Amino acid sequence: MSLKNSVFIATSLDGYIADKNGGIDWLHSIPNPDNDDLGYVEFNKEIDALVMGRTTFETVLGFDVDWPYNK
Repeated sequence: MSLKNSVFIATSLDGYIADKNGGIDWLHSIPNPDNDDLGYVEFNKEIDALVMGRTTFETVLGFDVDWPYNK
């Protein structure tokens, strides 16, 4: 059995995930008029587990929505 690690991440053109203050508001500035998931649903079907860091976890908890992941 071979194992594979895959990454699905939003990064800016200069390679950053968050701004200097750790914010991700820039993600909402990208036009997405069709509300396209950019392949996330298909990617999520192919993975067995989700790994995230503490800061990301705490950021997601702050979204004021039900937990959005099923892994």
